[in-house]
Amino acid sequence: MAPRKEKTEKATADQGTAMIIEYLKKQNRPYSATDISANLHNKVTKTYAAKVLKELHECQVVAGKGAGKQWVYHAIQDPDDAMSLEDLATMDKEIADLRATIATAKANEKLMRANLVSVNATLSTDELRSSVSLLELEKKEIIARLGPLRSGNVKPVLPEEKEAVDKAWREWSRKASSRKKICMELWAISTEEMEPGKTRKELWEELGLEGDE
Repeated sequence: MAPRKEKTEKATADQGTAMIIEYLKKQNRPYSATDISANLHNKVTKTYAAKVLKELHECQVVAGKGAGKQWVYHAIQDPDDAMSLEDLATMDKEIADLRATIATAKANEKLMRANLVSVNATLSTDELRSSVSLLELEKKEIIARLGPLRSGNVKPVLPEEKEAVDKAWREWSRKASSRKKICMELWAISTEEMEPGKTRKELWEELGLEGDE
């Protein structure tokens, strides 16, 4: 069995007239009696709305005009309610400010999303620690191997051998510097968003990383 449709409570004559006037003022656009009755959920009938609107129009409480086979009515605006040029200018400025704020917020959102993608694509903290440790180990090994040669505690070497050693030293130093630079860049990217009150140096020491931050 279909559910019983609830019966809409009809407004009294005074209530209906007040509802129609208030509705037209609030909407501030033309409506027919049929539209008003439907939009007020049939609290006033179409026939009653047409009768009241005609009377209100004759009394110049509302304005109306013919639209095809029916009439449409709208509220008569009070000139005192009209906005001044200063008010309109203020409103335009507020709208412009809001648009600028929205544009800035969207730009910041785009930048933050790009930074997030960049951070996610970099090495993790564990990987960064491991990479730095390997670089430090390579550096120590190079110094240990080349130190005696530079100190003169070994037998003289041929010029071409010395040149080969110096060349190897320069090459490995360049590689070490390059890798350290890469690690430092990754470290800078990874620490763009820091916990409030904590510096990069403190985080470096907390993670037990070696070398200069």
